[in-house]
Amino acid sequence: MKKSLIAAALLGTFAASAFAAPSVTLYGRVDTGLAYTHKNLDNDTSSTNTVEMTSGFSTGNRWGLTGTEDIGNAKVGFVLESGFNSDDGAVPTSQNSRLFGREAQVNVSGAYGTLYAGRLASIASDSGSIGYLGDVSAFSSAYGFVGNQQGSTGTAYGRYDNTLAYETPTFGGLQGAIMYSFKGDTQVSDSNLKEVANARENSGDADRYLAAGLRYKAGKAAVVLTGDMTMYGNHAANYGNVDNGYSFILGGNYDFGVAKVFAKATYFDNQVNVLDSFSLIKDARALSTPQALALKGWGAELSTAVPAFGGTFLGTVGYRDAKEVDNGSYKFKRWNAAVGYSYAFSKRTSVYAAAGYAQEKSNAKDRKASAAQAGFGLVHKF
Repeated sequence: MKKSLIAAALLGTFAASAFAAPSVTLYGRVDTGLAYTHKNLDNDTSSTNTVEMTSGFSTGNRWGLTGTEDIGNAKVGFVLESGFNSDDGAVPTSQNSRLFGREAQVNVSGAYGTLYAGRLASIASDSGSIGYLGDVSAFSSAYGFVGNQQGSTGTAYGRYDNTLAYETPTFGGLQGAIMYSFKGDTQVSDSNLKEVANARENSGDADRYLAAGLRYKAGKAAVVLTGDMTMYGNHAANYGNVDNGYSFILGGNYDFGVAKVFAKATYFDNQVNVLDSFSLIKDARALSTPQALALKGWGAELSTAVPAFGGTFLGTVGYRDAKEVDNGSYKFKRWNAAVGYSYAFSKRTSVYAAAGYAQEKSNAKDRKASAAQAGFGLVHKF
């Protein structure tokens, strides 16, 4: 009897220790749907129609692990997040075979803010742990190319390796963040860019990245300002002849009750990683010397989210005006408009539908391309 009591006490001690241990949470989401796309290319002389199963049409598919541990007055945490295609199970090509391509970071937080280290999405994006641009548009950087908020900017909305980032605590609704990448991409897949892949971190040959943001939230209003700069490496194989690229985005939203209204404006210069929905910029790049064809210009977007019939109605219209930096000979004008609707059956499961139109014109060989797109799908979070 005495031994049984001792054993029970020991088991209770171990159990209490286990329950007190730091927790690790598995999370994720799956978005699978169908989409129809009609494209008119080369001044409407050719067109294509496709009906396909889509993966992540409204939100990126992902699974991840996150956890924290309290150490005195500080907290140590981590996020490991992997993207995947729900239609075929593959890793998205944009992540270059990374196991945790969406995010892989460790962080330390306390009374003076949070310090991050690892692979992170930019502050000038609507993704990851420190993306600030979710407050400037009713649409995410998804919904095909007709609703994607990136289409009215010159910002890459990218993820970066070898990053240090710091985010302040919130002071009266105001919060700020800054990040620096010693080498933005260590997994360059293009065999022609060996200089990029082999560049030493924080050297002139590496593509480095700097971004900062301010966000103010109070009551029904939110205001965001972000700025970012890409320091292109000195390798001729990539963008060696391009000066540092930068962009600024100012936007926010206000909840009127009957509708939440979003707006944003952007200015950019010497940017090469802009959304190129119809490859008009890519084709013009092949005509220019050097082929980098860095762009400068401006863009704007107005969007809304309206509660309706138990769900949310979405609408957006965006515009971007860009031209070649060196002599301005090539110009590109893009606009898009989209509507959508989402309905949540629970906190974990929802359905959506969206449709829209996008068009871009280029004076490089006097080209025009456009597309109409419609899709619907199911999202399940876990």
